[in-house]
Amino acid sequence: MEMRAARRTRQLALLGALPLALAFAGCSKSSSPTQPAPIGPPLIGIAANPTDATIADSTGSAVLIARALGSNVFQMGDLWSTLEPSPGAIQLGTLPATLSQLEALGFTPYYNLRVIDTNNLGLPADLAPRAFDDPVLIARTDAIVDTLVNLFAQHHLAAFSFGNEVDAYLGAHASALPAFRALLVREMGRVHAKLPSLPVGSCTESPPQNTFAWVGDTLNRYTNVAIYTYYPFQPGTDFVHRPTTTFEPDMGAMIARHAPLPIALQEVGYSSSTLNGSSPAAQADMVGRFRRYMAAVPRSEVLFASWFLMTDWSSATLNRLFAYYGYVSPGFSEYLGNLGLRDSVGVPKPGWNAWKNP
Repeated sequence: MEMRAARRTRQLALLGALPLALAFAGCSKSSSPTQPAPIGPPLIGIAANPTDATIADSTGSAVLIARALGSNVFQMGDLWSTLEPSPGAIQLGTLPATLSQLEALGFTPYYNLRVIDTNNLGLPADLAPRAFDDPVLIARTDAIVDTLVNLFAQHHLAAFSFGNEVDAYLGAHASALPAFRALLVREMGRVHAKLPSLPVGSCTESPPQNTFAWVGDTLNRYTNVAIYTYYPFQPGTDFVHRPTTTFEPDMGAMIARHAPLPIALQEVGYSSSTLNGSSPAAQADMVGRFRRYMAAVPRSEVLFASWFLMTDWSSATLNRLFAYYGYVSPGFSEYLGNLGLRDSVGVPKPGWNAWKNP
């Protein structure tokens, strides 16, 4: 999610409970891996987070609801520091089982290794003081990427991103960009040595109205997919949305910006709060525009697109996110608290009906 150098939230960790929850759906490991063909419309998804209701399998239920309503791509990701809690000790945890469960349900996973996470570094603590061209950091990056690629070779992924909304950090630390770019190119080479057809990029915030769009332009000269998050705000405001009518022109501009390279939309979101210049009806209109556009555009132009978010976050979750990103304002609070198409206990907003009936 968009924060502009000090603003963003991330998808909560849905995956820890997912293998157990989905086991009750009778899922088994998928067949041999293949890459999704670049034909037909984009893969479509929604961030399937649970409600605050006391449902034992709330996460699994949300995932199954998303799949039943036509979602076929699933956004995943981890901070590098989570996967390597101590130097050299890489722990993938439930990730292998989760990939298998999602594929068995019919999802194509997309994975983001959050080397950078918007305005934060996602590195293991001992690497945080080191530059991106430090030999120790490079060797450890090789190791975590090789470990993930060996896992990905057993599955079929929509794409792999090296970092999350990296323009927020690199725009504020421009001197780090050349070394990060070189590291991205190096790791793309390692990925493609084993998985030559896997789209690899580095997620940035969408270019329209983005002061740091030059960061994404620089990195996307070397990638084979341009990965974005899209939250249309008016510059210089406290998270006030631009009108929903900007969606189609923005999509066209983003596609043209990197043609013939496809784009992928890791997250697309629009608050329902009046404080963000929106409303439940405006959010529903944006959902409808999103669904109709993605039904018509070819996958050769938009590889996949995932709506963010299924369900509003609870106040406890929001407080944790404010602490993580070190930022809060009235607009930011309303924005994060009203992204869902259902409220925090699962009561539908008009956007939920727009999602179900595009």
